[in-house]
Amino acid sequence: MNLQKNTLIFLLLSLFGSVSLSQSGPNDFDVEVAMNLMGIEQGMIIGEAGAGLGFFTFPMAERTGPSGKVYANDINSRSLSYIRNKCAAESIANIYTVPGEVADPLFPTNDLDMVVIIHAFHDFTQPAAWLENLKKYMNPGTTLAILDRDPDRYGAMRSHFMSREKLVAYLTEAGFQILTVDTTLPYDNIYLAK
Repeated sequence: MNLQKNTLIFLLLSLFGSVSLSQSGPNDFDVEVAMNLMGIEQGMIIGEAGAGLGFFTFPMAERTGPSGKVYANDINSRSLSYIRNKCAAESIANIYTVPGEVADPLFPTNDLDMVVIIHAFHDFTQPAAWLENLKKYMNPGTTLAILDRDPDRYGAMRSHFMSREKLVAYLTEAGFQILTVDTTLPYDNIYLAK
């Protein structure tokens, strides 16, 4: 039954243009532009936290190519099942699903080139502990890229999203150095840190 349900979800999302280059609604930014701003390149090993149904996962896998890897991480097993099923259906071999915990992504490697979080960090219930645990999967050159709504520019559901000041405070308190906060996208900021 689960496989049938996931297949049905996949078919519905495919029919209505789900996880490709851009979306309307909460993911209404240009994915290609976002990947360029983050510096995602062929051959990279990327850990994605809060992957959901793979809105950003699948384009990253295409961008990183056969020599790259994307570890799609989420605490929701149904989301990861959907990603696995889509990978099987489309013969995508460079995405690996990783069930995480609320305070630890549990990535299976410590040589990530980048960690990406798309529209999810504001929903983390233990962001400080999560950032502390993240460090064990990163080397000194690993970039952390967080793309999240800027409540000052987005307006809608303002109280749901994390302010720029609060997000930067979490990062600096966890010992991350902010490289830049890019405001190119209409409603979102991209926080790059090491």
